[in-house]
Amino acid sequence: MESTKLFGSRLSPFVEKVARALQVKGIEFEVVAPKSPADFKKWNPQTGKMPVLEISGTRQYDSSFIVEYLDEVIADPALTASDPSIRSKQRFIEDWSDESFYWYLMAMRWAPENERATAMQILSTVPPLLRPIANLIIPRQIKSAALAQGLARLPMAELERELGRRFDEVLGWLADRPFLFSETVSIADLALFGQMSTLCSGPTPQGARLIDERAGLRDYYDRIDRATARGRSRAQRAA
Repeated sequence: MESTKLFGSRLSPFVEKVARALQVKGIEFEVVAPKSPADFKKWNPQTGKMPVLEISGTRQYDSSFIVEYLDEVIADPALTASDPSIRSKQRFIEDWSDESFYWYLMAMRWAPENERATAMQILSTVPPLLRPIANLIIPRQIKSAALAQGLARLPMAELERELGRRFDEVLGWLADRPFLFSETVSIADLALFGQMSTLCSGPTPQGARLIDERAGLRDYYDRIDRATARGRSRAQRAA
């Protein structure tokens, strides 16, 4: 396969979701990190968001569309079940993770207790000469979106309680299976892993603690990490 580029920062849960999908598929790729806010629109004129995947000279956008495309071009290992009933559940959880659970992550990152650490983390990925401009634009834009959604208006104690409930619901769905509704990793697991990975990246110690307090959830997170690690064989990925 020709060179593959993943445009975006792996601090993004959606970029991480695609990166893990690529690793499951055994596709070598280069991460191209943004250097300025203008890069997003340049890479993806349609929505101005990351990730964008350039594969075999063609660019795909939106993490869900990208993973679906990867399943089309490399069918094995599949990231959705062949059973329609199970596949529908996996796609539902992916959508829930991307469109609903994501806002718990955003609210926690931009809570007053964490917003400075979050801004510093984001700015650390920007070239030094552009940081003053990025500091005026990026945190303000992202935080305003989180506040507009609503969860970011909750006090931290309430946000922690609600996020903990969502984690308990994930454990309920998981039951005694290694992955959601399946014995092998799927798009549902990748989507949730991306969100949890960002929660564990530093600025949100409250989120990382909620994961660590739930041994089954920490084991699930680590299991996905092992199953999607770069360079593992298909047999190892299924283990």
